[in-house]
Amino acid sequence: MVQDRHLLFGGVRKQSLLLTAITVVALAPFLGKAFYIDDPLFIWMAQQIAKHPLDPYGFEVNWGTYAQPAVQEIQNPPACAYYIALVGAIFGYREIALHAAFLFWAVMSILGTFVLARRFCDKPFQAALFTLFTPAFLVSATNVMCDVMLLALWIWAIEFWLRGLEPNKWSLSILSALLIALAALTKYFGIALVPLLALYTILRNWRQAARALVLLWPLAVLGAYDYWAQTKYGVALFRDAAAYAHAVGQWSRSAIVSQPFAGLAFLGGATFLPLFYFPRKSRRQLLLALAAATSVGLACWFFYEMNPNWNLTVNKPFARIEAAIFAAIGANVFLWVIVDLAQRRSAKRVLLAAWFVGTFVFAAFLNWSLTVRTFLPLAPVVAILLIRRISTAWLLAPAALVSFVVAFADLEQANSARTAAAEFQKRFHDQRVTIWFQSHWGFQYYMQQWGAKVFDARDVQVESGDIMIVPANASAITAISVDKIFPPEEVNFNVLPFVSTNGLWSGAGFYSSIRGPIPWAIAQVEPEKYYVARFR
Repeated sequence: MVQDRHLLFGGVRKQSLLLTAITVVALAPFLGKAFYIDDPLFIWMAQQIAKHPLDPYGFEVNWGTYAQPAVQEIQNPPACAYYIALVGAIFGYREIALHAAFLFWAVMSILGTFVLARRFCDKPFQAALFTLFTPAFLVSATNVMCDVMLLALWIWAIEFWLRGLEPNKWSLSILSALLIALAALTKYFGIALVPLLALYTILRNWRQAARALVLLWPLAVLGAYDYWAQTKYGVALFRDAAAYAHAVGQWSRSAIVSQPFAGLAFLGGATFLPLFYFPRKSRRQLLLALAAATSVGLACWFFYEMNPNWNLTVNKPFARIEAAIFAAIGANVFLWVIVDLAQRRSAKRVLLAAWFVGTFVFAAFLNWSLTVRTFLPLAPVVAILLIRRISTAWLLAPAALVSFVVAFADLEQANSARTAAAEFQKRFHDQRVTIWFQSHWGFQYYMQQWGAKVFDARDVQVESGDIMIVPANASAITAISVDKIFPPEEVNFNVLPFVSTNGLWSGAGFYSSIRGPIPWAIAQVEPEKYYVARFR
């Protein structure tokens, strides 16, 4: 067991500074990334907070096919938006300013992994690096959504709770409870830390069970937040988000038989590190590992055929192979958890196992859809388990390469929407007609910046000569009769042609399995296509 040392002393300090530098350098190429997926929702809420600090949901947003109150559309608590509002008030809401500000949470996540991993393995520096170079972390850290912020708060809450128990310092336990409350107000899943740390406390030393009463405070904070929301908006936001996840999940998830395998595939694609690890002690062990992985992959392939989202990809043959590989990786990680706990049933190993299983169950079965973002808290656990099984860090290079390729594919896809919006602005800004568009995500953000109007299916105000722009790779589209428009023009914008996280028909569903059955895809990725039509 590695002795716990303070973060700022000796070799630990040097390693911390090096990890900070590596994290910043790794994410620096993405500082100019266009806002993407749900980024605009957080930014718009932040801008609302800047005007009305106590009314974060007091505005309307068209994020479906028509405008409605933000409180009905945004399923996230407001802590991340408050952080963005603070940054925006000082530096503005430009991409480079917000991405630079979110480097803080990325660095704190990696440093937190380093500090926490010293309790579980003898190579915490490598565990932190492996966490950094997972697709889940590297892609999530290039957005301004709440996921990496939650991860940082999650890890440090665990670390301070463990520190508070060891020297029996109540102040650190209270600090941990504060971080848990902030985590729950960043993303509701943060409240899962309460049962996790209560379980660890009781298993570690039942005589300290009374300390777990401190964990009631985050529950009280979340309850007060729900009461405030019910009073102000008529909606208990935490309970409403749970109901939304249940309702949407009823039709977005795979069949009951195939859902576990879909979850394994997303776990494998989110972490991906275990692909490069095989036992090397003997040829027999290697052959057994390969046979086991192949068997699991084939089983997952068979059951995954029941996934209703296979019809979203024209890349089926290769996507099926990718799904099998990802699922085999996920199953391998599950095996690590079981073996790790079987070798020695200590409180810390139970903590890791509960952390892993609880997050997986939520991400695979309880969330509104499968998304790599909800698997992100598993990255440090997978990294720690992996470090216990390897003698060298040689596999960091291929793992980092794959993750960078996936992250750059995501970057190109995000930037293509900003490029498209700028091109349409240049082309149509001086026309004396209304420029309408459909779809959301970053494309909506940049189109609205120059005055184009998002189409509202409940309040149609188009006139003859108006222009409609619709991306092919879109969400929430209202069909328009062909007899109302002239034949549309097709405009294309290039993206990375061989990897996708959200490409149309590629099968990639990094941000939601509703978009595709695998987290990211190696495929022939078509350019981002837009249709431009004029109303008759």
